Formats: sequence, C-alpha cells, structure tokens
Amino acid sequence: MLDTGVFTDGPEPMLWRPGLDRTRLRRHAVVESVLPEAAPFALIGLAIAVMAGSWIGVLVALLVLGLAGLTALSTYRCWGLDCTRPAWTRHRRDRGAGEWFYRPSDFTALPAECRERVDQVFAALAVFDEPLLSCWLDQPVRHEVHTVAWQLLDCLHATLPARTLLSRVAPDLAEDAVVLCTRYELVRLDTAICVAVDEFSDTSALVQELVARFTTPRRLAALHHDLRRLRLPAPPEVAEMREAVRGRVRAVREVLDFAGATP
Repeated sequence: MLDTGVFTDGPEPMLWRPGLDRTRLRRHAVVESVLPEAAPFALIGLAIAVMAGSWIGVLVALLVLGLAGLTALSTYRCWGLDCTRPAWTRHRRDRGAGEWFYRPSDFTALPAECRERVDQVFAALAVFDEPLLSCWLDQPVRHEVHTVAWQLLDCLHATLPARTLLSRVAPDLAEDAVVLCTRYELVRLDTAICVAVDEFSDTSALVQELVARFTTPRRLAALHHDLRRLRLPAPPEVAEMREAVRGRVRAVREVLDFAGATP
C-alpha cells in the first residue's frame, strides 16, 4: 500500500495507484535495470573473453559480467523507489502526481489546510501497513482503504488547476458571477474533503487502537526485558568521608584552641 521513495529532496512516503499492473511494472523494471547499464558491461566482458582467448581474459570477462549482474540487481531493487539514481532521470521521469503514485511533495502548491489533510491521509495509511493487520483484515478491505485514500488525494490534487486559475484572477474580475460560483464550489469541495479525511482518520484511529491492544503484551514483554537488563549506578559513600573530614576539622580546631592562635 505504502512505500518509501528516495527523491532529490529526501525520503518520502509513496502511495501507489490502485490497480496498477504490477507484472508490467516488474517487466519494465527488468528492462530498465538490464539494458541501460548492465548490458553494455556484459557485452564488454564477452568481447574481452573473445579477443583475449586465454584463461586470464575469461576471468576478466567473468568479473565484468559479475559486476554487470550486481549493477542490474541493485538497480532492480531500487527501481521505482530511488528517484535520485541516474537511470530514473535518463530512462523514466518521476511518475508521481497521480500517474503512478502520490507523494506529499505533489501537493506543495495547495494551501496549508489542504496540505495538512494530505499529511493526515498518509499518517492514517501508515497504520494500515502494520503487519499484524494481515492476520485479521481481509485483502479486499485493505484494497478498499487503499482506494479511498487514493480518491481523497486525487480529489485534492484535481483542485490545483482551479486554485491556480483563481489566484490569477484580476481584481476587477473578482466579483464576476462565474468566478464567485467557482470559489463557492471549491470551498464546498474542500469542506466535503475535510469531512471525508476526518472520517478516514477516525477509522485509522480505531484500527490503531485495536493494533495497540494486540501488541500490548508483546511490547510490555520487550519493555520489561529492557528494564531488567538495566544496571542503575550506586551512589558513592559520602557519610564515611564526611566523618573523616569532620574528625580532621575537629582536631585542627582543638589544636588551635589549645595554642590560643588562629591560622
């Protein structure tokens, strides 16, 4: 449901589009992981083996092929998640903004209140990614949650053209009936989205409460284990030192009193 992608501005949560063809994505990932970077190295390794014609050339070729395989594997494992890799920018653009996924940065142009709603949706979705939920929350229900979250983000993102256009309206046209009607519809849509996001968050809170109830024994056991391993320090013995210093001071005072002098 949720992934964490690494972008030029740092890591961000990603919500993949529901119903995205995973087989096609994997095929796309394999092609882009092998052809752009690994395939040239593999061809170079084969060329070295053919031209050298000796066991040293074969070893060098095997080394180059191994490096090409590791490069392809690393690219495949990070494909779609690490958007800072050169392959991402060369062979595919950032497929966010609803094309393949949404991330919080896709909504930076929205007002602060709408961005808060976006953060609410992503925070609520993180609860549904708890592995424990797979034991009692059916896959169709999880898919429905995924779909509703996507629709909420989609509605918010779809308001960007209208907000951009309204922000450019000249002051002398601000009181036009069509402009006012559009603003009113936008406010009404924002209110409806706000209510829907709150209901989505309430559902997430119910699930989180149940998850906490299931995990309380395990978390308590881990906490008790960590607490039992603690060794608190013992304070130093000050009383004995105090008595020794006090006795020394008393003796010095007696000497001074007997001599009738001051130090």
